[in-house]
This record gives sequence, C-alpha cells and structure tokens, in this order.
Amino acid sequence: MRCFGSIGAASALAIFVLLAAWQSRLLAERRRTNLPDAYAGYTSDVPPALTFVLAGLGGFRGIAAELLWLRADRLQEEGRFLELVQLADWITMLDPRASEAWTYNAWNLAYNISIMMIRPEDRLRWVQNGIALLRDEGLRVNPREPRLFRELAWLFQNKIGDSLDSAHLTYKFALAETVAPFLHSDGTVNGTPENRAALAKLRLDADRMTALESRFGPLDWRLAESHAIYWASQGADIATGNESLLCRRGVYQPLILCVFRGRFTGSLEKRRWQTDTNLALALPTADYLADTLKDFPSHTLNTVYINYMLKAISALAGSNKDDHVQILYARLLAALPPKAKAPSVDEISKGWELEYD
Repeated sequence: MRCFGSIGAASALAIFVLLAAWQSRLLAERRRTNLPDAYAGYTSDVPPALTFVLAGLGGFRGIAAELLWLRADRLQEEGRFLELVQLADWITMLDPRASEAWTYNAWNLAYNISIMMIRPEDRLRWVQNGIALLRDEGLRVNPREPRLFRELAWLFQNKIGDSLDSAHLTYKFALAETVAPFLHSDGTVNGTPENRAALAKLRLDADRMTALESRFGPLDWRLAESHAIYWASQGADIATGNESLLCRRGVYQPLILCVFRGRFTGSLEKRRWQTDTNLALALPTADYLADTLKDFPSHTLNTVYINYMLKAISALAGSNKDDHVQILYARLLAALPPKAKAPSVDEISKGWELEYD
C-alpha cells in the first residue's frame, strides 16, 4: 500500500536495524505472549513489510506505532484523509489499547471523509462506520476506557443530533428508523424478549435503557441525544479524575437538549422531522447538574446550572407543572451570585437573563 511504503527509507531502515539488534529478545517475547487476540484480524492487504513488523516486533511494536503516527500527522496536514483510514487501522493493530488511535480513526471516518462525499447516503455510511469502529471494535478491546464511551457519545450528539452537516436529516432518520420497531409509540424502550434480542444486536442493552428512563424520565430513543446519554453515562460510571467530569458533561449536555427538543413529534413514514420539549426530564436534569456541580465546583459549571434553570423555568411556566417551576425557582435563587438581582418567575418567563460582571 502507498501509505506504508511512503514512510520513507530512513524509517524502514530504523525498524530493520532494531529488529536485527533485538532478534533473540523479540523471539522470546513472541513465544511468551503468543500474540494477543487483538491481532487476529489481519487481512491479506497488509503489506509484507508491516506483516514482518507485526510478527517479529512483539513488545516493541510501540516503536513501529510511533513511526506510523508520524506518517499519520503528515497525512492529516496534507488532507489525505482516505489514506489515513488504512494507516490508522494498522496503528490500532499495533497498539489496540491506545484509545487515541481509535478516536482518531473514528473521527476521520465520521467527519473528514464523510464530508468529502456528495450523496447523503454515502456520507451516512462513513458516519456509521465511525460509530461502529468505536462501538464494535474499540470498546471490544478497551471495555473500561471511558474516553471511548465519551467520544462515541459525542458522535451521536454532534454529528447526528446537531444540524451542522447538510446531511444531518439523513443521519437522524436512519437512526430513528433503525430503533423504532423496538420502541413504544412515545419512543421509550419496549422490553419484550424479541426486542431485547434485536437491540442487543445494535449493541444496546434494554435493561440499561430502562434504567436510564427510570432515572431521567421518558427518553425518546429515536433521537441521537438519548444515545449520547446512553454511551456517556457508561463512561461516567468508570471514569476518574478529570475524565469523570468530561463524561458527566457528555451526559448533561444531551440531557439539557432533550428537555427542550427531546420528543419526536414528526413522522417517519412521511419523512417529516420535528421535535418538541420533553419537560418530564427537567427536574432530573437539574438534579444531575447539581450533583455534578457538587463533585466538580466551578464558576463555569454554576453558570451552566443557572442558565439551564432559567430556560427550564421559562419552558415549564406555560405548562401544568407549577410544582416543578417552584422547585427549580427555589434552586435558582440559591445558586444566584450574592449580588445578583433575584427575578420573579414572570420575569424569567419573559426572557430575563443574568448579567455577569
């Protein structure tokens, strides 16, 4: 393949010098490790030079991976994204535990390459390939890597759920039509044995979906934001340190979006996309934000919390959920900065905004 061959004579020579110097040690390492299962998927299109490295490098395959990363950076700078696909695939073969390699390749597929396609259905295929790479392959060998869960959630929230891509409706309909047969009419999971088996083939656990509905409210699984919550929450369950905050952000961002546009009211049959508020999620979303703020206090997150409650109160004010309005209003007053003027519910419903110094 052109990608590997163009790494350069100097790089190839360096690999072979290392192999010659460490031959006995490498053979011992190979016999000891017996090559992990993650490398069982090699195909005949892997060049002989790379096959040689894979078979003999053993514990030193990270060196070869670093050389490929150098080449990947060059291809990225040159905008040669199609060549990056195979190169990044080889990097994951060499170092399947490196989460950055999986996210790098998935991002390239879903964003850089998809946007090169003219037809929406062709773009869809590349977006789905990016999602499948993380979900079906990356997480298979890295089941406790929270970053992969978070990046997968972002693909659903941003690439499918948002409208930045002109083909976004194609992505939205494809997702909704895939899961709709296994849902109730309101989009919540229908956990029959047959549906559970079908959802499992889509890498969705019906029990977890039901648990998220019990925690947050009636999530509509036809929408990408619900899937973002599903994957990010799994990362949040196992993340530590700053990654925990990032994964929790991957949950509360789509939760907030679901409050204001988290109920599908269009028609899949007529190909009409339309969403409406899902106010049943308003209080649980505030709870989740408050818990996150307690664990990770910051001015920025407190501002997110305040702005969310202002918008939620405004949305709820015209509904029959006066008790929810009063709960959120009390929390808002407690969260406002000491010198801030306290607005009335009526002022909030008319668009009152907090002024910052």
